Order: sequence, then structure tokens, then C-alpha cells
Amino acid sequence: MKKLAVFALFIMSILAGSIQVNASSTGIIGPSVIHKEQNKILTIADILDLFTSTLGVIQVADDQFTGYGNVLGSHLIQLFSTDGTTHATKDVEIIVIPSLGNVLAVTDYKNIYLRTNQVLTPGQIVQVLENTGHLEITATTQMMMLSNTYTENASTPGIYLFEFRLVNSAGVNAIYSSVITVSEEDDPFIPDIVFEAPPSLLARAWRFIEPFVYIGALIFIAYLAYKHKKNRKKALYT
Repeated sequence: MKKLAVFALFIMSILAGSIQVNASSTGIIGPSVIHKEQNKILTIADILDLFTSTLGVIQVADDQFTGYGNVLGSHLIQLFSTDGTTHATKDVEIIVIPSLGNVLAVTDYKNIYLRTNQVLTPGQIVQVLENTGHLEITATTQMMMLSNTYTENASTPGIYLFEFRLVNSAGVNAIYSSVITVSEEDDPFIPDIVFEAPPSLLARAWRFIEPFVYIGALIFIAYLAYKHKKNRKKALYT
């Protein structure tokens, strides 16, 4: 019986160790959802900067974002970290939307990441949060600041609290809190040439027929004016 008990304890310790090794995201700290604007640049390196790990270097195990950062919708990446014994993974959803604001990214719908050259007013911050779906401004809305350590330090790297209260005529009375992280760009990318994507087939077709559409519209307006004038003359002589 004693041997069986020792063997059972041994098996349980192995199982406990395997659960620790395979535990998901326990060693990777960071957001689960990231918002970016369709026409703004957010690289995998920028994304990795948003995470830390107790296990060591964070790597990308599965990348469905790179190459699709300008495609509207949801894209998934999986992060991986290990110290050689314990392994951790974390699934991250990156949501690309048409308009977000003058920001690098927004995490978990409410926490804003900026560079020092990206300065937002309180109203613009609220607009960014509305763009992620964190809040909705309807009817007549009034805002009261509760805490704002960001505005006076907008061009200084640091982590700031932005907390406010929204009240509107629809009955909403809620307090919202965001963390705004401002960072200096270590290696600023200043382009010498900006290449635009070639126009789509539809855009090229419209560019071809556009002059004819305007000419046709002018002819039609002239015809209507002539008809109207002719009808007025006819009415005067009858």
C-alpha cells in the first residue's frame, strides 16, 4: 500500500508539472486585443514591445497579421516564450479598422499607445475610445475630467492616467479610465519616397469615364435649360 501511495504521488507530481509547462499565457503579460488604423504602420516589432515575459524572449509562433495589416477585420497572432523548461503561449487578436486616430495602437479597447510626436486633446482621446467601441457617444453628451496626468506631459515619455465621466440625455452616467503610454521613437523612420498602392480596376475605369460623365451632365443640364426656356416662350405666346 505504501508503494502504491508513493507511486500515485509521483504520477500526480508529473501531471502537475505538465500542466505548468503547458499553461497558456501564464508567462506572457500584455493585451489580448489590439486595434490599429488601416492606413497607419504597426509592425510586429511594435506589437512585441507591448508584451513582457517572465520566461525570456517572446517570439511569434503564428503570424496571420503581417501582410494583412491594411486589410479591415480581425487577424490573429500567437506569441511563444520559454525558459527551456516552462513554455507559454498567448493568442492576440489584432483588429484593423478604417479610422482610429493619431495613435500607434490601442490595446484592450481602452489603453492608448503614442509616440512623443503624437499629441491628442482630451476630446480626441474620447474619440479614439469611441472608434474602438469602448464607449458610445449618443444624444447630448457631457464630459467631466476626473484625472488627467497626460495632457501636461504629452511630449514626455511615460505612463499616464486619463479618467473621465460621461453623462448624456439618454441616461448614461459612466466613468471611464484609460492608461496612455507615451514612448520616444528610438529609430525614427523618415521616408524619402512614399509609394502609393496602384489604383484598383474600378478606380482606373472611373478615371477613364469621369470626363465623359461630366460632359454628359453639362449637356443634360444645358438641354433642360433649353427645354425650360422653350416652354416659357411657348407659354407666353399661347
